[in-house]
Amino acid sequence: MDELKVPDEITGKELAPEIKAELRTLPEGLALFVSRHLVAAGEYVDTNPELALQHAKAANVAAASRLAIVREAVGVTAYHAGDFKLALSELRTARRISGRPDCLAMIADCERALGRPEKSVEIGNEKDLNKMQRSDYHELMLVIAGARSDLGQKDAGLALAKIPEFNTGKPAESVARLRFVYAKTLQDLGRIDESKKWFEKTLELDPENSTGAKEYLSK
Repeated sequence: MDELKVPDEITGKELAPEIKAELRTLPEGLALFVSRHLVAAGEYVDTNPELALQHAKAANVAAASRLAIVREAVGVTAYHAGDFKLALSELRTARRISGRPDCLAMIADCERALGRPEKSVEIGNEKDLNKMQRSDYHELMLVIAGARSDLGQKDAGLALAKIPEFNTGKPAESVARLRFVYAKTLQDLGRIDESKKWFEKTLELDPENSTGAKEYLSK
């Protein structure tokens, strides 16, 4: 059954309580098998996404394939491995099973990666957006702004300033990205002085310059 080797140190107990609760609907042996592969998928997703995808696919067996968390794991690892068609299919299935909007940003980005920016924009009309974590919602808005830009709407990034947290700065990491795209849009539109102001405000939330705003300020 378990042809793909899971490191011995992975027990399956590393999973978050809410995931363990979802897996309790499975027979004990299957739950252990699935949980260990899910942990392995999470361990490898950043360093070896192809291997992470193999582990997620291994978890997607028998009754486990009816669980949203398992289908989501396949979708997320496929996304990181660059298999956007598979990722889109699995993430949409996970959303259909759970009803949760958690992965809408990734779904929208898959549509964009597959050359369908108009479908990416449509995701902004999905229900339950208010139930998303704010950082996930910000990510969705960034994807949609990018999709609108793909469609020739070059000022699309300016709409990000309408998001309530844009000026509050919380959560800092995702708001820094909002400000960066806003500043970059201003620069692309030739509004240089305004763009510099917002690159500076980006760095207030991003002192380590993960957005690259500092380089734009020096131009």
